[in-house]
Amino acid sequence: MLELIDLSQAGILCGLLSIYVLLFKKNALRSYSDYLLASFIFFQCWTAGAYVLIITGAILEVPFFYKTAAPINFFIPPLGYLYVRSVLSNETKYSPKDLLHLLPFLLFLISYLPFFFSPSAFKLEVITEILRDQNSAITRTVGLIPESIFHFARAGQAIFYLIAQWWLIFTFHKRTKDQAMEIQILHVLRWLKIFTGANTLNWMGFLLVIVLYLLGLNIFEESLLNLLPTVLLGFSFFLIGAYLLIHPQVLIGLPFVRPAPDGALEVEVIEKEEAAFNYENYTQEIAVLNSYFSETNAFLQPNLTISEVAVATGIPVRELSYLINSYYKKRFSDYLNEMRITHFLTQVDTSSLDSFTIESIALSAGFSSRSSFYRAFNRFYGCTPSEYLRGKVAKE
Repeated sequence: MLELIDLSQAGILCGLLSIYVLLFKKNALRSYSDYLLASFIFFQCWTAGAYVLIITGAILEVPFFYKTAAPINFFIPPLGYLYVRSVLSNETKYSPKDLLHLLPFLLFLISYLPFFFSPSAFKLEVITEILRDQNSAITRTVGLIPESIFHFARAGQAIFYLIAQWWLIFTFHKRTKDQAMEIQILHVLRWLKIFTGANTLNWMGFLLVIVLYLLGLNIFEESLLNLLPTVLLGFSFFLIGAYLLIHPQVLIGLPFVRPAPDGALEVEVIEKEEAAFNYENYTQEIAVLNSYFSETNAFLQPNLTISEVAVATGIPVRELSYLINSYYKKRFSDYLNEMRITHFLTQVDTSSLDSFTIESIALSAGFSSRSSFYRAFNRFYGCTPSEYLRGKVAKE
């Protein structure tokens, strides 16, 4: 049993670390999806913590904590579904209709309120009985709704939302010619499949608990069959937290997308030549972006990323990508390179070339290599830097 408790505790630790990354390390990159995922993981930690307290007997020290995880179990599946939907659709806030997903949670919360407000002595009496016969945790009704209804309602709700999550993932369609966007989309879809797969394992573990109970077996005794539900529950929870810590890039989300006009599940990446850009909606962001680069010359950093710019300016990364693509009509790399080339041309003249090579001036302008500089220069001017400078001198 010790190993299983360790697995649960490791899962809780990974979950808490993931919440820390989501809410405190992403800074300007936080999104509505991040808050949904952080809430999902937090409540998973809550339910796993309740399990550890009961299985170790430590629940006697905090009797007020007993059964608090029961209504929360009806909060977790909708959060998982809303998270997947928000990532695939790039949602920025909840819809009032989404509050309907909370009705089962509110119903069972009300059911357990009399127990939550009961005296500590009564709670300790119930907990002591549970610890003597842990199977009674499934049969002992302490709420207004019978415990049997609670378990079957929980299983039915989990099945419904898991089917909805898998449907969202497998009916998602992408259309983009940009290879970088394609790679990020594949990363995110892989993560959503792992996330939903882990939730499916979690549900299978719970379903197995119900089956073992209906067969009249002691689900808490240390046999391979009876410990399997706990293994599934612990592993699925550990998988979500560990994957996020190893692959934090999936938290960036999908490139800026918009739903198809007909409202279908298909989502189309906005291509720069198709975007219907409204300047008035982004005047503040454009001013902040221009001010940032003019004051800091951040483009001189060879490995500057769009995520770093998003954090520095406070513009979420997907909106920043959309802004550069649609207003400046450029990819982020071309946007930076144009500023670098402009800087290069202000630094280079006949006297500077007597002391420095073209390549050294280009590297000081933020280009990471000679080849990247020459490619970018040819892209903007259709010639090499030497040819451009010779033509400039001839004109003078």
